Order: sequence, then C-alpha cells, then structure tokens
Amino acid sequence: MSSAAPDGGALEAARALIAEAADHDGVSPVSDQALLAAAQGQRELFTPPEAVGILGQGEVDLVVRPAARGRGLGTSVLTEMLEHAADGEGGELRAWSHGENPAAEALLRRAGFAPIRALYRMALDPALLPGDGRDPLALPVPDGLELRAFDPANPADAAAWVRANAAAFAHHPEQGRITEADFALMREEPWFDADDLLLLAEAGGTEVAGSSWIKTVREPEGTLTELYAVGVRPEQAGRGLGGLLLDATLARMAQHAPNRVSLYVDGDNEGAIGLYERAGFEVDQRSTQWLRIAG
Repeated sequence: MSSAAPDGGALEAARALIAEAADHDGVSPVSDQALLAAAQGQRELFTPPEAVGILGQGEVDLVVRPAARGRGLGTSVLTEMLEHAADGEGGELRAWSHGENPAAEALLRRAGFAPIRALYRMALDPALLPGDGRDPLALPVPDGLELRAFDPANPADAAAWVRANAAAFAHHPEQGRITEADFALMREEPWFDADDLLLLAEAGGTEVAGSSWIKTVREPEGTLTELYAVGVRPEQAGRGLGGLLLDATLARMAQHAPNRVSLYVDGDNEGAIGLYERAGFEVDQRSTQWLRIAG
C-alpha cells in the first residue's frame, strides 16, 4: 500500500499525540520506522479525532489519546483500519502492544491477532557507565580497521552504513530494510548527532564492518541515551567487534551524562541479551508483536 505523504500539519499533530501518549505510558506507542514510512507516504496515516493510526507494509499501528481511552474509540478506529486493509493491504497484518498493556492486548485478540514475537527494553544504571572520561574513538581496534564518527558531509559514509546495516540486520523485519532515503530522513530528526553514530570502517577505505548508533534525547527532566542500533557484518563475526562497539557506545553515552540508558532487543536474541547483561543491562519492559492472518 502506498499513499500521498501527509501534509505537515497532520504529521505534526500525529507526532504530538504520540508524544503525549508516550509521556503518559512510559513507552512510545509507535515506532520510528512506522512514522518514517508514513512521512514518506509508504504507509497511510489515519487521524480521526483523539487517535492516530498508521497502516501499510503489512503493519498496523494505533494509539488513542490517554484522556479519550475507555470509550470504545480504539475498537472503532481499528475496525475501520482493518476494513481499509482488507480492501487494499490484504494478507497478513502485524501490530505491536508496547510494554505491559492489557487493554491493547485484549483489543488485538478480539480483532483476531495472536502473539508471535517479544521485544525487550533493557536499562542500565547510568552509574555503571565508564567514569574515567575515556575517548570512545581511542579504544584499540583490530588491524585494518578504524573507529570513527559518521561524516555527514561524505555521501560514501551514508551508502556504506546502509549496506553494512542491511547485512547486519538481514533477517530483522524493521532495521534491515532501511534505505538511503530512509537514512537521510532519519538524519533530519532533531535527536540526530553524527558523533553518536560510530563506525568501524576500513582504515583508509569506505566499507563499514560494524556500527553503533546512539539516540540521545534531552528533555526538561533529564537526558535519555538509547542504544538505537548496533550491528556487525556477518562475515566479521567472531572478532569481538560487537563487544568493542558496545564499549565505545558506553563511553560515548557517558559523555552525555544521561539520567537514563536503554536499548531494545528481540527476546529470542540470546547472544545479544547475554552481551548486554554482562555490561550491566537488565530487562525492564517487554513488548509483544501480534499477527493477524486474513481470510
């Protein structure tokens, strides 16, 4: 399904409602990827009063303004979106219930969805971040590689990161399909900082062996640093690059003096969960993806 990109006013209103719900619930009800796709017209944006829905690419997202919940609005909007999907989307549809959300889970069950995937949010006590003022780019790296920040003025860096990210997340349903156009839009987000995107690149070359991307959000109540994505090309596995990137990530996070440190990881990714647990991260929230099969 594709549609015209929404006008700026509709998109900003949707972002505001989503932010309001995130503040109320303690977790964003819509992923960055879903919003990005809606902004590009790759998914359809629904803006009924007091709610926001996003539909397309086999996924459905829905959030109701906190003050308007408990009145059946979620049921009616989801029903409308599913009817719309039956006309144009067809096939399977996936949806997320973010965090512990019995109301959303009950709504999805009534609509014929079943749980298929777990996503964990893990948190780290900021006091466990490196306190020695180390430079994340000064960590020792294997021969033939260099650890540096992404260069927004070099188009080759963008292309190389997209290639490496696609290889590292080839089997990931969201992260692995980021295109150069998507990446360009993501770099326009107010939280983007080129120094927060660390590249393990060929020394003197253009290809990227692995990367770590930190999302830093500064709010009146404090600073949040999130390990947005860390990945290593499959052919580079077994060299300890994941641990190296995590060490550099934590050192970079420490420079922001955050109040909160978090990351998201698939519940069945035991290797990554173990790596993060050894660094002191603990699971503090679980989300669930749901599947509905048409017919």
